[in-house]
Amino acid sequence: MRLADKVAIVTGGGTGIGAAIATTFAREGAKVTITGRRKEILGEIAGAIAAAGGHALAVPGSVTDEADVQHAVQATLARFGRVDVLVNNAGSVLHAGPLHETADEIWDGVMDVFLKGVFRFSRAVIPHMQRQGGGSIVNIGSVLGLKASLAFPVHPYAVAKAGVAMLTKTIAVHYAKDGIRCNCVAPAVTETPLTESRLRDAATRTAMEAQYPLGRLGRPDDVAQAALYLASDDATWTTGTILTVDGGIMAQ
Repeated sequence: MRLADKVAIVTGGGTGIGAAIATTFAREGAKVTITGRRKEILGEIAGAIAAAGGHALAVPGSVTDEADVQHAVQATLARFGRVDVLVNNAGSVLHAGPLHETADEIWDGVMDVFLKGVFRFSRAVIPHMQRQGGGSIVNIGSVLGLKASLAFPVHPYAVAKAGVAMLTKTIAVHYAKDGIRCNCVAPAVTETPLTESRLRDAATRTAMEAQYPLGRLGRPDDVAQAALYLASDDATWTTGTILTVDGGIMAQ
């Protein structure tokens, strides 16, 4: 198993990409802490992992609350004794619309979840990774943080994900001396609860799928497999990279 004896924290681990990552990591031998705002959903995922023979700890909380972040890390240390992997995946409802009609509270809210949440959790785990001699941070970004799209007027989200890409690189460079690797998975449109409302219309789905050379949208497991590689010892010489998992759309 590729994560045997590893301990991982997955933010936003109750649904979509986060749930797929948590389940995949547990199947590969990791003990997993999953965080998120909805206690019941976290409990369901943790229960499913346990039922399959894995080890999971559900810790409700928000990446926008420093106390919640610290509690998740401390609960992980208390239960499992270390933190080897952090996956910064948590997200919230996307705001789409013209930039000139975007209110400050919308902008600030998106930044707080999608960018500052990555900062908070990374800041919280790095000292523990330093003390134990290394670790791996995997950030979930987006191709929308790498290339502007006329089809998706999600200005604050795109800027936040661009920030995640650069934060990935700065962490990678500054903490390589401590044995800490930091990488980013940048998916294109993936079928999750965040995108389901846009994908309900069959014509919209068909039009979107036609844009991808591989002919389909992403699935949570596609992203989970990429995160697994970056978290594992298979990627011991990989840091500061942005891995696009996008059906080929960035190659066009």
